[in-house]
Amino acid sequence: MLFPVVVQERTTGEVLMLAYANEEALELTKKTGYAHFYSRERQKIWMKGETSGNTMRVVEIRKDCDEDAYLYLVDFPEEKVACHTGNRSCFFKVELEGTASTVNTWLELYRVVKGRKEEMPEGSYTAKLFREGKREIAKKLGEEAIEVIGGYLSGDRENLIWEIADLVYHLTVLMVDSGITIQDVMEELARRRR
Repeated sequence: MLFPVVVQERTTGEVLMLAYANEEALELTKKTGYAHFYSRERQKIWMKGETSGNTMRVVEIRKDCDEDAYLYLVDFPEEKVACHTGNRSCFFKVELEGTASTVNTWLELYRVVKGRKEEMPEGSYTAKLFREGKREIAKKLGEEAIEVIGGYLSGDRENLIWEIADLVYHLTVLMVDSGITIQDVMEELARRRR
């Protein structure tokens, strides 16, 4: 019997892929700590990342209420990709546009900012910040923090939302420049929650 398995990054909540597992693949996952699945096409068990290097360390396995589907919560570093297309997640094709989850929106922002640092395109405000260096990035973050406080004290909700978004953007620039990922931050928050 095959069971659908949803794979989700543990710290960010990002859904990475859907695959299938039989009992043997589930047992191998439990035994090794790495995600194993059953390929319906090749009719055999495979370990995710065995050829690409994009292995998934499984930290928790959950069954659904009917016990006919599984959720693998995995540690999957930001630089790895789950999809054979080269995308981070297999769920990148948009059928119906809606409001994205907070973490997914932040993840997308992080990837865009990281891309700007790598490519340094002309005319990009983000690339300009990276060119100007740490002092300018820190200065802009400080300015945005003060503007958030001002918006908070003024009681202007719409302005406060705008300023918080600016703060998150500039914080993301600082994180990328420092080599700190969203995953790093989420892991620290999870550690504090214990």
